[in-house]
Amino acid sequence: MRWPLSLHVAVVLLLSAFTVGIVAALLWLLLGAPRLYVAGSLKPGDIYDGIKIALAIVAGAGGVVALVVGYRRQHLNEVSEEREHGRAFTDRFGAAADQLGADQPAARMAGAYAMARLADEWLQERQTCLDVLCGYLRMPHAPDPPADELALVAWQREREIRKTVLRLIAAHLRDDSPESWQGYDLDFTGAVLDEAYFRGARFTGGDIIFVNALFVGHDRDQVVFDEAEFASGSCVYFRLAEFRSGSVRFDRAVFSGGWVTFDSARFNGGGVNFRDAAFSAGEIRFEDAEFSDGLVDFAGSTFTGAVVNFGEHHLQSLHVTVPPARFTGGTVDFSSTATFTHPPRFGMQTAPEGLLLPPGTNISDLP
Repeated sequence: MRWPLSLHVAVVLLLSAFTVGIVAALLWLLLGAPRLYVAGSLKPGDIYDGIKIALAIVAGAGGVVALVVGYRRQHLNEVSEEREHGRAFTDRFGAAADQLGADQPAARMAGAYAMARLADEWLQERQTCLDVLCGYLRMPHAPDPPADELALVAWQREREIRKTVLRLIAAHLRDDSPESWQGYDLDFTGAVLDEAYFRGARFTGGDIIFVNALFVGHDRDQVVFDEAEFASGSCVYFRLAEFRSGSVRFDRAVFSGGWVTFDSARFNGGGVNFRDAAFSAGEIRFEDAEFSDGLVDFAGSTFTGAVVNFGEHHLQSLHVTVPPARFTGGTVDFSSTATFTHPPRFGMQTAPEGLLLPPGTNISDLP
């Protein structure tokens, strides 16, 4: 609540008088509390000195009032500038959102860059800007190119826009980004991802959600998490995601903390590579995942501390048991891992067909 100017001035004057009284009392005490003597009738010089003191007090009070008025004026100017600054950001946000919803692909592309630039500059509403960019990727998009020529051109243009949005997001998740978006929430629920380059990204906090996302490629590596780090504080959800075709790579990725879940994901085509990945801390879950086609390759990976669970998991708080992973045709290859000192959990007595373990490893000896 903003005080009236008169009240503001009165409060400041009272505080000033109180401060002067406190200082005078302290000085009197420091001087040993001397007695005050009456020296008789006032002389003309004493009267002049009293007038000078009174004028000094009046001048001081006027200075205090001037300072209060100046402070209020400066404060109002700052509030007005801040309001104008916020209005400018709001106008830019509306313009970028309109561009993202435009009919012309070039306008949508410009809107993606404008929204990303605004997210860099508008720290207060950065999460909102990121929500809009992720929301664009959650809009329906055909995973495969259409046969009709005109429809194919439109599909390709839309695909380029989506690739641009993903590149903008991934670039801000690397340590060399001038403006870091690490630690913010990113929601790709239900998105179709056929080309994304997250090489070197660091997931250091927030919720990164790929729930129900569809990873689909076209006969080449297209979704890349090479050298990415999943650090403490992050929660990355690939729950119910589908890896249909192409290849998704986590080569040389570092799982050094946090929580990454592939529970109930479907691996039914293409390949998912964890080659030379390091599982040193945190928790990675594959409960209820279905491996029905393709290859999940852990060649060269090191398991030295992270909890990697393919087995049954019991959620005590919900009194629910999540079933173990299902192997119905796909291949999960651990046979060429570099270090297996903290192996994944399978909860099985017999290795199912398609699960390849390092030579000499008996699945019944694993947790």
